[in-house]
Amino acid sequence: MPNITIDYVMSSQMISYPLRLHDVCPQSEGACALIYANEEETKMITDNPAWFHAVETAHYYTFGTDDKMYDLPTATLASKKAYKKAGIKNPVKDLDVAEIYEPTSWSELSWTEALGFCKPGEGGKLLDEGITLMSGEFPVNPSGGVLSTNPIGATALVRVAEAAIQVMGRGEKRQVPDVEKALAMGFGGSLWTEILILGKEPMR
Repeated sequence: MPNITIDYVMSSQMISYPLRLHDVCPQSEGACALIYANEEETKMITDNPAWFHAVETAHYYTFGTDDKMYDLPTATLASKKAYKKAGIKNPVKDLDVAEIYEPTSWSELSWTEALGFCKPGEGGKLLDEGITLMSGEFPVNPSGGVLSTNPIGATALVRVAEAAIQVMGRGEKRQVPDVEKALAMGFGGSLWTEILILGKEPMR
Protein backbone atom coordinates (compact mmCIF):
# COMPACT_ATOMS: atom_id res chain seq x y z
CA MET A 1 0.00 0.00 0.00
CA PRO A 2 1.48 3.39 -0.95
CA ASN A 3 1.64 6.34 1.40
CA ILE A 4 -1.94 7.48 1.91
CA THR A 5 -2.56 11.06 0.82
CA ILE A 6 -5.73 13.10 0.41
CA ASP A 7 -5.33 12.96 -3.37
CA TYR A 8 -4.88 9.18 -3.25
CA VAL A 9 -8.11 8.71 -1.30
CA MET A 10 -10.12 11.25 -3.29
CA SER A 11 -9.09 9.72 -6.61
CA SER A 12 -10.16 6.20 -5.60
CA GLN A 13 -13.35 4.58 -6.88
CA MET A 14 -16.68 5.89 -5.56
CA ILE A 15 -18.38 3.19 -3.47
CA SER A 16 -21.48 4.94 -2.12
CA TYR A 17 -21.52 8.72 -2.18
CA PRO A 18 -19.65 10.35 -0.60
CA LEU A 19 -17.53 7.35 0.43
CA ARG A 20 -14.73 6.23 -1.86
CA LEU A 21 -12.81 2.95 -1.88
CA HIS A 22 -10.16 4.15 0.56
CA ASP A 23 -12.73 5.68 2.91
CA VAL A 24 -13.79 2.12 3.71
CA CYS A 25 -11.89 -0.62 5.55
CA PRO A 26 -10.21 -3.29 3.43
CA GLN A 27 -11.06 -6.98 3.51
CA SER A 28 -7.97 -8.77 4.72
CA GLU A 29 -6.92 -12.10 6.16
CA GLY A 30 -5.79 -12.68 9.70
CA ALA A 31 -6.58 -14.20 13.06
CA CYS A 32 -6.54 -13.21 16.70
CA ALA A 33 -6.44 -15.17 19.95
CA LEU A 34 -6.50 -14.15 23.60
CA ILE A 35 -5.96 -16.15 26.77
CA TYR A 36 -8.60 -15.46 29.42
CA ALA A 37 -7.77 -16.59 32.95
CA ASN A 38 -8.70 -15.95 36.56
CA GLU A 39 -6.24 -14.28 38.90
CA GLU A 40 -4.66 -17.49 40.22
CA GLU A 41 -4.24 -19.03 36.75
CA THR A 42 -2.83 -15.76 35.44
CA LYS A 43 0.10 -16.00 37.87
CA MET A 44 1.12 -19.28 36.22
CA ILE A 45 0.98 -17.77 32.72
CA THR A 46 2.55 -14.31 32.93
CA ASP A 47 3.79 -11.68 35.35
CA ASN A 48 2.57 -8.92 33.05
CA PRO A 49 -1.14 -9.40 32.27
CA ALA A 50 -3.84 -6.97 31.23
CA TRP A 51 -6.82 -7.04 33.59
CA PHE A 52 -10.46 -6.60 32.65
CA HIS A 53 -12.09 -3.78 34.60
CA ALA A 54 -15.39 -3.75 32.70
CA VAL A 55 -17.12 -5.59 29.85
CA GLU A 56 -20.43 -4.23 28.54
CA THR A 57 -22.53 -4.70 25.41
CA ALA A 58 -25.57 -3.11 23.78
CA HIS A 59 -27.61 -4.07 20.70
CA TYR A 60 -30.04 -2.22 18.45
CA TYR A 61 -32.16 -4.69 16.50
CA THR A 62 -33.83 -2.28 14.06
CA PHE A 63 -30.54 -1.76 12.23
CA GLY A 64 -31.22 -1.14 8.55
CA THR A 65 -34.49 0.69 9.09
CA ASP A 66 -33.18 4.03 10.31
CA ASP A 67 -30.05 6.18 10.52
CA LYS A 68 -28.83 5.20 13.99
CA MET A 69 -25.47 4.03 12.68
CA TYR A 70 -24.13 7.59 12.52
CA ASP A 71 -24.46 8.54 16.18
CA LEU A 72 -24.38 4.89 17.34
CA PRO A 73 -26.55 4.88 20.49
CA THR A 74 -25.30 1.40 21.35
CA ALA A 75 -21.78 2.79 21.83
CA THR A 76 -23.13 5.47 24.14
CA LEU A 77 -25.15 3.00 26.19
CA ALA A 78 -22.42 0.36 26.49
CA SER A 79 -19.66 2.87 27.24
CA LYS A 80 -21.67 4.59 29.98
CA LYS A 81 -22.23 1.25 31.69
CA ALA A 82 -18.55 0.32 31.32
CA TYR A 83 -17.35 3.67 32.66
CA LYS A 84 -19.59 3.33 35.71
CA LYS A 85 -18.34 -0.19 36.41
CA ALA A 86 -14.68 0.80 35.98
CA GLY A 87 -14.94 4.09 37.86
CA ILE A 88 -14.24 6.22 34.79
CA LYS A 89 -15.51 9.79 35.22
CA ASN A 90 -13.82 11.43 32.23
CA PRO A 91 -12.60 8.94 29.60
CA VAL A 92 -10.07 11.30 28.01
CA LYS A 93 -8.50 12.01 31.42
CA ASP A 94 -8.99 8.63 33.11
CA LEU A 95 -8.00 6.39 30.17
CA ASP A 96 -4.65 6.47 28.35
CA VAL A 97 -5.49 5.01 24.94
CA ALA A 98 -8.44 3.65 22.97
CA GLU A 99 -8.76 1.05 20.22
CA ILE A 100 -12.13 1.72 18.62
CA TYR A 101 -13.86 0.07 15.69
CA GLU A 102 -13.87 2.55 12.79
CA PRO A 103 -14.74 0.83 9.50
CA THR A 104 -15.04 4.10 7.56
CA SER A 105 -13.24 7.43 7.45
CA TRP A 106 -16.10 9.26 9.16
CA SER A 107 -16.79 6.79 11.95
CA GLU A 108 -13.93 7.78 14.26
CA LEU A 109 -15.15 11.38 14.21
CA SER A 110 -18.72 10.42 15.08
CA TRP A 111 -18.09 7.49 17.37
CA THR A 112 -15.58 9.30 19.59
CA GLU A 113 -18.56 11.55 20.32
CA ALA A 114 -20.79 8.53 21.03
CA LEU A 115 -18.15 7.17 23.42
CA GLY A 116 -18.13 10.42 25.38
CA PHE A 117 -14.61 11.46 24.43
CA CYS A 118 -16.02 14.87 23.49
CA LYS A 119 -19.33 16.69 23.13
CA PRO A 120 -21.61 15.94 20.15
CA GLY A 121 -20.32 17.71 17.06
CA GLU A 122 -16.75 18.02 18.39
CA GLY A 123 -15.23 14.79 17.07
CA GLY A 124 -13.33 16.72 14.41
CA LYS A 125 -11.96 19.03 17.08
CA LEU A 126 -10.22 16.09 18.78
CA LEU A 127 -8.30 15.47 15.56
CA ASP A 128 -7.72 19.12 14.71
CA GLU A 129 -6.19 19.74 18.13
CA GLY A 130 -4.09 16.56 17.92
CA ILE A 131 -5.65 15.05 21.04
CA THR A 132 -6.23 11.61 19.46
CA LEU A 133 -2.93 11.42 17.57
CA MET A 134 -0.11 9.14 18.75
CA SER A 135 1.61 12.16 20.29
CA GLY A 136 -1.61 13.55 21.73
CA GLU A 137 -3.22 13.54 25.15
CA PHE A 138 -5.45 10.56 24.34
CA PRO A 139 -4.28 8.45 21.37
CA VAL A 140 -7.00 6.61 19.45
CA ASN A 141 -6.11 3.55 17.35
CA PRO A 142 -2.31 3.54 17.55
CA SER A 143 -2.52 0.20 15.71
CA GLY A 144 -3.98 1.92 12.66
CA GLY A 145 -7.43 0.56 13.43
CA VAL A 146 -9.91 -1.22 11.21
CA LEU A 147 -9.20 1.17 8.32
CA SER A 148 -5.69 -0.29 8.11
CA THR A 149 -6.49 -3.98 8.37
CA ASN A 150 -9.77 -5.83 8.62
CA PRO A 151 -9.61 -9.62 9.05
CA ILE A 152 -13.33 -10.41 8.91
CA GLY A 153 -14.50 -12.19 12.06
CA ALA A 154 -11.42 -11.27 14.08
CA THR A 155 -11.52 -7.50 13.73
CA ALA A 156 -13.35 -6.75 16.98
CA LEU A 157 -11.15 -9.12 18.99
CA VAL A 158 -8.09 -7.43 17.50
CA ARG A 159 -9.21 -4.22 19.21
CA VAL A 160 -9.16 -6.02 22.57
CA ALA A 161 -5.77 -7.58 21.84
CA GLU A 162 -4.32 -4.22 20.82
CA ALA A 163 -5.65 -2.59 23.99
CA ALA A 164 -4.10 -5.40 26.04
CA ILE A 165 -0.79 -4.99 24.21
CA GLN A 166 -0.79 -1.30 25.14
CA VAL A 167 -1.52 -2.05 28.80
CA MET A 168 1.26 -4.68 28.87
CA GLY A 169 3.70 -2.25 27.24
CA ARG A 170 4.37 -4.55 24.28
CA GLY A 171 3.33 -2.22 21.47
CA GLU A 172 6.88 -1.55 20.19
CA LYS A 173 6.71 1.25 17.59
CA ARG A 174 3.00 1.76 18.22
CA GLN A 175 3.33 1.81 22.02
CA VAL A 176 1.82 4.77 23.85
CA PRO A 177 3.96 5.72 26.88
CA ASP A 178 2.85 4.89 30.42
CA VAL A 179 -0.47 3.20 29.65
CA GLU A 180 -2.38 2.21 32.79
CA LYS A 181 -5.90 1.88 31.35
CA ALA A 182 -7.22 1.30 27.84
CA LEU A 183 -10.58 1.05 26.10
CA ALA A 184 -11.45 -1.46 23.38
CA MET A 185 -14.57 -1.30 21.20
CA GLY A 186 -16.13 -4.00 19.05
CA PHE A 187 -18.95 -3.42 16.58
CA GLY A 188 -21.01 -5.18 13.94
CA GLY A 189 -24.18 -7.04 13.07
CA SER A 190 -27.32 -5.44 14.47
CA LEU A 191 -25.40 -2.40 15.69
CA TRP A 192 -24.07 -4.51 18.54
CA THR A 193 -21.32 -2.70 20.39
CA GLU A 194 -18.95 -4.12 22.99
CA ILE A 195 -16.94 -1.90 25.28
CA LEU A 196 -14.09 -3.28 27.38
CA ILE A 197 -11.92 -1.42 29.85
CA LEU A 198 -8.53 -3.00 30.54
CA GLY A 199 -6.03 -2.04 33.20
CA LYS A 200 -2.47 -2.71 34.28
CA GLU A 201 -3.63 -3.60 37.79
CA PRO A 202 -6.69 -5.65 38.83
CA MET A 203 -9.68 -3.81 40.26
CA ARG A 204 -10.17 -4.35 43.99
